[in-house]
Amino acid sequence: MGFEDILKRNPDLTLKDLQELQRDYDNRFIVQKGFSGFDKVRHTYAHMGKLVGRLADYVHDMEEEGEASEEDIKNKVIPDLLVYSAWLAEEFGVKMERAYLTRFVGNLKRLYFDKISPEELQSLENCVKEKLIKED
Repeated sequence: MGFEDILKRNPDLTLKDLQELQRDYDNRFIVQKGFSGFDKVRHTYAHMGKLVGRLADYVHDMEEEGEASEEDIKNKVIPDLLVYSAWLAEEFGVKMERAYLTRFVGNLKRLYFDKISPEELQSLENCVKEKLIKED
């Protein structure tokens, strides 16, 4: 399946599509050069450090000067975080959508159990389970 096929499959890019698109990109352009395994994890770690630095610069500028450009955050940090998430998911055999939804519900249960009704929580859990069953 080609890049366009993945992009045209849904009106919106799902996490599953994003992960598949990045996997196909990597297989075509990156993995062929031996970029996988721990080397890829180490590379991801280094570049995530750069992203945290860009975010730190933004926070520093906002705190010290009261203004900062959001362009780096919008155009580099956020998209690159998605790439690096997809890389790590691929290396560790994780389905991003499953991991996110499981974590989402887990956070609600752990952090906001007193701010969400048991009925709403149960309904969300059921919705996530149905979605994940369809995904498999």
